Amino acid sequence: MQAATNYPWAKELEKTVINSLTTTFGLDFLLFKDKVGGDVDTIQNARKNIYATDASQQKYEQRGDYDRTAYDSHKNFIETGRREKAAHQSGNLHDAYRNQSMGLNERRDLDHVISAKEIHDDRGRVLAGLDGAELANQSSNLQSTHFSINRSKQATCCDDFLNELPGKIEIYENNLKKDQERLKNLPRDTPAQRDKADRLESDIRKAKIKIDALKSIDVEEMRKKDEEARGKYDSDINKNYYSGSRFMVSTASAAGISGLKMGTRQMLGLIMTEIWFELRDQIPKILENLKQKFSFDKFMEHIKNALQGIWHRVQKRFNDFLVAFKDGAFAGIMSSVATTIFNIFATAQKMAIKIIREIWGQLVKAFKLILFNPDRLGFVDLCRAVVGILSAAAGVAVGSLVHAQLVPMLSFPFGAELAAFAGALITGIITLGLTYFLLHSEMAKKMWDFAESIMPHAGTVKKYQAINAELDRYLTELTRIEFNLDPEELAVFSHDLASCTDEVQRGLVIKEEITRRGIELPYEIGNPASTRKWLASLVK
Repeated sequence: MQAATNYPWAKELEKTVINSLTTTFGLDFLLFKDKVGGDVDTIQNARKNIYATDASQQKYEQRGDYDRTAYDSHKNFIETGRREKAAHQSGNLHDAYRNQSMGLNERRDLDHVISAKEIHDDRGRVLAGLDGAELANQSSNLQSTHFSINRSKQATCCDDFLNELPGKIEIYENNLKKDQERLKNLPRDTPAQRDKADRLESDIRKAKIKIDALKSIDVEEMRKKDEEARGKYDSDINKNYYSGSRFMVSTASAAGISGLKMGTRQMLGLIMTEIWFELRDQIPKILENLKQKFSFDKFMEHIKNALQGIWHRVQKRFNDFLVAFKDGAFAGIMSSVATTIFNIFATAQKMAIKIIREIWGQLVKAFKLILFNPDRLGFVDLCRAVVGILSAAAGVAVGSLVHAQLVPMLSFPFGAELAAFAGALITGIITLGLTYFLLHSEMAKKMWDFAESIMPHAGTVKKYQAINAELDRYLTELTRIEFNLDPEELAVFSHDLASCTDEVQRGLVIKEEITRRGIELPYEIGNPASTRKWLASLVK
């Protein structure tokens, strides 16, 4: 309870909310125009009719009409057909869909496993810029089968064909029964009647052949052939597109633009935060000074001083602004690349893109801390710092989700601004809550203390860190002491120190000066035991 009381809730909440308002929920919507599927075209998105660029969509719309002749006259289609015909005549042709040898009296067709029409109209194929006839007539996409199966399948994909197959067989069987009943009742007295009956008998024989062929389909084998063909087909498209210069250039361009925008956002957000804190300090002072008697000249003077204060504050943190830009730029680049990779496998929605960007903004800070550790933190303290950063990432993610839900609901005037404030407030509350719970709560302290206790030499390191801190404090106090040395005395003292050739001589000179001036020390100079005793007392 004491830890919660001492935690600077108001200060940290204000800091987090202001930072969120000026970056995530402020400048973000001015600089970034997120859209479903991201800024780079991917095969997976194109097949859902989701394009990042108008040029890619126009390319598909201008693909031309399907020309069956161009596909069936392909060299490999003709050569494969000749080989399969020879194998059929020798009795060695395997029916891929029935998983059996094809009889000599059976009619053979060479089927495109993935239909030529489907390949021609495939948005992924058009995006990759590959020739449809070449892909359709690869050996992996050509299979010989009974002509009835091929004619029934037509341009339907394998899954749809197999799902519809039982219904088709039932329809064909019902029609067959009707034809057989009609045949029984047909008169055969005249040549015309006999011709009609013969033609019906021929149709019945063909229907029986078709039904038998469809019933003999090996469903698992047919699905296997389809999976193999599609695997090769998709692999060729993905390999060609994702290793091509067009995709690489688009990805690099999108990442660069995102990095520039993110860096600018973070830098401007930090500048605006500094301006806010300076105004927050100055405005109450201006109001206090002018509330008794208002003077325009004094008002302008106060405004001038406030602007100068803002300028000086910004100048002091110039290097921090550059660091914020660099970190933001790197986060923007990585978030863009991560979004593009995500879109290769699934379609990223607008909110997902924003959350990826915000999380990368925090991850860059965490990676930077882990890799460089500028404050040379111990392992446990480093883990604490990283947990604090990840808490901020979680807070931003939740705040962004809340903001996305509120924007369409708050459609009245200033509703967007209210949604932004609510999102920033939620971000601050979640961040502070997680930070306190994971770092400062009683349970967290016990966990961190336990982690420190199992680290080798943790106690010794902590002890000497405390000694160092106390020495630094003591030396700081010593620098504030006025020794009342005039320039000549200071010159003599400096000369005496410079003339010393070892530490013993320097110690004697300093001891003599301390004694002469009556300076009291907490330990006896030259007495190691006294010095150790004093150092030990500092860590109690």
